[in-house]
Amino acid sequence: MPRNRLPLTLILVAILVSAANTANAGLLRTFDLFPSFFRCFTVSPGDKRDRLRSFVEGVIQEHPEIYRRSDIFKTDSGTLEKYLDEVTSYLPAIRKIHARFIKESDSIVASFSAQFPDFERSRVNVYLMPSLFLFDGKIPHDNPRTLFLALDGLAKFHGANVRLDVILSHELFHLYHFQVNPLPAEIDKIPLYRQIWQEGLATYASGCLNPGASLADVLLDPRLARDGPKYVPAVARTLLTQLEAADDETTARYLAYRRGSEIPSRMGYLVGYDIVAHLAPARSLTELSRLGGRRLLHLVQDETRQLANLEAH
Repeated sequence: MPRNRLPLTLILVAILVSAANTANAGLLRTFDLFPSFFRCFTVSPGDKRDRLRSFVEGVIQEHPEIYRRSDIFKTDSGTLEKYLDEVTSYLPAIRKIHARFIKESDSIVASFSAQFPDFERSRVNVYLMPSLFLFDGKIPHDNPRTLFLALDGLAKFHGANVRLDVILSHELFHLYHFQVNPLPAEIDKIPLYRQIWQEGLATYASGCLNPGASLADVLLDPRLARDGPKYVPAVARTLLTQLEAADDETTARYLAYRRGSEIPSRMGYLVGYDIVAHLAPARSLTELSRLGGRRLLHLVQDETRQLANLEAH
């Protein structure tokens, strides 16, 4: 997760500049970077230098509140040239997802707000932005009122027909969760048990809000949905010794994508989902979203032990 803090003046300038590009997004305050993004490919489509210059000036430099995060983005010329070459083939899918967001987002937000009436959507900022293929959606820990929705990531990782209702419900629940249960002050030391709990809650909530969604839909990963359950007991057993870890390496082991591994990536999402699914029949999501501290740790420990014990049956 991005953790660099920007000077307040820089953030204010960026927000003022961004306001000119605010989309008519109805129920969400949305800053849409894609008019500038698409322009890079139409002004001088055959000139890569002009395309790069347009991208740097119109997207990267206009939004330092996003891209001046050296732990996430590399914005040197070589990296950006390679990205612009690759993203060209995804432009039709990105355009389709962009149009779908403009058309569908209000009904998704309205449905969410009806389920969670204490959600203060006026406090939320949504950026429709390119992530340089680094992620599909992200809420930075240092700015938990902001959603980075990366349409290039959605196009590459999930295709033009991606379940926007599921993804937006998932991310809206994170925003809601952080409103009613704020992140700890030391954002670099968020323990693994809370992160797994957060992802489990959002994954489960996205399924509740979209009853026709499959497990593969809410996990955004057919392989994890298909193969993951058989690994849950073994993963849960290992996880029990690491629930209070706060380092990036341990967190990535359970929550990040990995290529070429025998066990599906992001098993922490499935473990978190299973924990919430077991608790939800007796407690509402609004109640579960307010759990924290040692109480939450003990609850996650107890539930993880039960998942680990399944291996013996």
